[in-house]
Amino acid sequence: MVAFSLPCEAQDRLISGPGSTLTENKCRICHELEHIRRSPLSRGEWADNLRNMKERGTPMDEAEMATILDYLSTYYSRDQPAPPPSRDTLASADGVEGLLQKNGCAGCHALGERLVGPSFKQIAAKYAQDGAAQGKLANKIRNGGQGVWGSVPMPPNPGLDDAELKTIVAWLLQRR
Repeated sequence: MVAFSLPCEAQDRLISGPGSTLTENKCRICHELEHIRRSPLSRGEWADNLRNMKERGTPMDEAEMATILDYLSTYYSRDQPAPPPSRDTLASADGVEGLLQKNGCAGCHALGERLVGPSFKQIAAKYAQDGAAQGKLANKIRNGGQGVWGSVPMPPNPGLDDAELKTIVAWLLQRR
């Protein structure tokens, strides 16, 4: 069974830096971030861990693996001290893509293919004829749930503000 963490509080974040949001989203699919913080590794060991994660089913492509490897080997290396925190360009990206990354949505969902959860296009198609879709999706995103798409639970996003939630739902419903 896959374990899911609830959305992070400020104290449950990795050191901010290029790739930190992507790393949090992908690693949280199966384990807590403490797993990373407690075990600084060499670049080669992080590379081995990432290959292992991909072999076990973590949805990530080669470019994402390279970003995560660079991030982990910079900020969680046993061979060198971490630099000071810096801006994560992915987390601060403008528009919906930035919201999806910042809030962990892209860790489990992709535009056109099923990852851990259904694709954004599958979700939009399912709710296309539902007049109450906006409310249902907003509730699902905010409170999480389980059972609509299978047995894997969707964690809640209680920290998402109302404007961001409305933006994500409107974007999602246009993906058909």
